[in-house]
Amino acid sequence: MALGKNLTNKTAKEKAPSVKETVSDIEVSEIPEVAGEDDENQSESFHHFCVFKSKGEEYAIAINLVKEVVPFPKTSPISQMPAYLIGMANVRGNIYGVLDLGLFFNNQSEQSLEKKYLLVLEHETYQMAIAIPDVPDTLMVSEKMIEELSASRMKSAIGQKYLKGIIKKDRRMIILFDILGMISSDKFTQTN
Repeated sequence: MALGKNLTNKTAKEKAPSVKETVSDIEVSEIPEVAGEDDENQSESFHHFCVFKSKGEEYAIAINLVKEVVPFPKTSPISQMPAYLIGMANVRGNIYGVLDLGLFFNNQSEQSLEKKYLLVLEHETYQMAIAIPDVPDTLMVSEKMIEELSASRMKSAIGQKYLKGIIKKDRRMIILFDILGMISSDKFTQTN
């Protein structure tokens, strides 16, 4: 009994914040809205992407395709391959082909930018990695923030058919592309 009285007296002496004080500290924007049964947002789908830069552009691929990001290792050149396949790299005992997106999409290398990282892709058939200058970000976006690109808009350059859409978020335009469609294409490893 004495122990219970001590605990009660101790807690009674401490001043707990009142409900009014607690609520006044919360910003209105921090309070989530409660969705009703007929709310349209319940059926809205979201997608999670890995976003990285290449030649000043931001690109996005599905996050489930990314195995890891590692510091750029030593690469060995591949003979009789297109210039955008800049070599092979050994990452934790696995050999990956290394892709330079600047060369693939724009015929311009990122040699002026130091390649600091490899974005290692995870797929049961293909072992590829993308050379990138900075650590990538992750981004979750709703379906309505993705604008699909029609084939009629994108007929100008090689590789454009792998661009699937544009993610519009906070004044950013992030290019969504189909990396698996690109590396599985018959023309991916053909030289000109």
